[in-house]
Amino acid sequence: MHSVSWNHARALLYRDGQALPLPTEWVPLGQAIGRVLAEPVRTVLPVPHYDSSAMDGFAVSGPPPWQILWPAPAEPGENIHRQVSPLLPGQARPILTGGLLPPGADAVLRQEEALVTSHRLSPRSGAFSPERPYPVAGADIRRAGEELPAGSQVAQAGTLLSARHIGALGVLGLDWLTLYQQPRIAIAYTGNEVITSGLPQPGQVRDAFSLQFPQILADFGARCVSTTRLVDTQEDFFTWLTTAEADLLLLTGGSSTSSADWLRRTLSEMGANYLFESVSVRPGHPALAARLPHTANPAAPLVLGLPGNPLAAHTALYSYLPAWVAGCYGQDLQELPLGTLADAIPGYRKAELRLLPVTLDTRANGHVLTPLAKTRSHMLTSFAYAQALALIPAQGAEAGYQVPYLPLVSAH
Repeated sequence: MHSVSWNHARALLYRDGQALPLPTEWVPLGQAIGRVLAEPVRTVLPVPHYDSSAMDGFAVSGPPPWQILWPAPAEPGENIHRQVSPLLPGQARPILTGGLLPPGADAVLRQEEALVTSHRLSPRSGAFSPERPYPVAGADIRRAGEELPAGSQVAQAGTLLSARHIGALGVLGLDWLTLYQQPRIAIAYTGNEVITSGLPQPGQVRDAFSLQFPQILADFGARCVSTTRLVDTQEDFFTWLTTAEADLLLLTGGSSTSSADWLRRTLSEMGANYLFESVSVRPGHPALAARLPHTANPAAPLVLGLPGNPLAAHTALYSYLPAWVAGCYGQDLQELPLGTLADAIPGYRKAELRLLPVTLDTRANGHVLTPLAKTRSHMLTSFAYAQALALIPAQGAEAGYQVPYLPLVSAH
């Protein structure tokens, strides 16, 4: 099998994703978390959209003392922020934070700075300097448009929307967004030795994928449309590959070359076109990507085959699927940050890149990567606590050496 580099595999999948035409749809704001914008979002109104008070206190006009214009008692449920009437010089009116600024007001006197005597208002002693014994013009006023003028772009196409985005867009008065439909992924889990519940007996292993993989896909911005468990027979593989309806078909296991692994043989008989047959990386060397012809499956989906070993499958999933999804959405392919190794990593017997689970400490100067123990391809416990995958060259690296790393933290 011809192997490509880890970076080349990611680039190939990114370009493949770019060729997938994703439809768009009109989605309510409350359903947009985890989805990707298909069009830029611009403000319809200035932000803020009206002049308002930044503090509880009194809107004042001119120098003190001021005559207070007390508002009429509010009715139950009435929005007192909109109670307003013009002020003339020498007049004041109570106002709450966010309240509409009355015409003629030129400053806000804070509640704690105010001295109220019946209908008269003046600044408290010591609240201001003798040279300027009252608020300067504009004090504690939020001006319309001071954050953003109308028509400002607040999010660009390709943005993966998080809960923080939704709060900001809601403040702008937006109710609907134009979003890409999510890339559709069908998953097949393989391995006759896999059980899904209970304690495994010798020769059995517990399922390490099905509970979390659909959520991981959602974290990447994709949608799991179906899951199935295949028996290790060519008939099962062939039937699923030819009938599954999705943009990408994801398999766990079956991608190696043993007599029990049917994926490669089935793809060969179907005339699949390989993007790559394997990757020069450990763990995860047997990962593959191939596109089915229309004669085999009318949708001509991409097939991404992951290794069966748990750590190898997870490192491959985090390595390749986000690159493909980014291409689908027209996003940039992630540029890997650099981190400093806390411990030395010895060289490897094979001349291949290694992906090592590490913890990530950003409190120190730079990003410090601490390698975890127990990270062979069948081991998953350390990966559960990892925050990144460090890219270690075949010759190893000394402590203090800088290496790229792939973050494992969700993009949301």
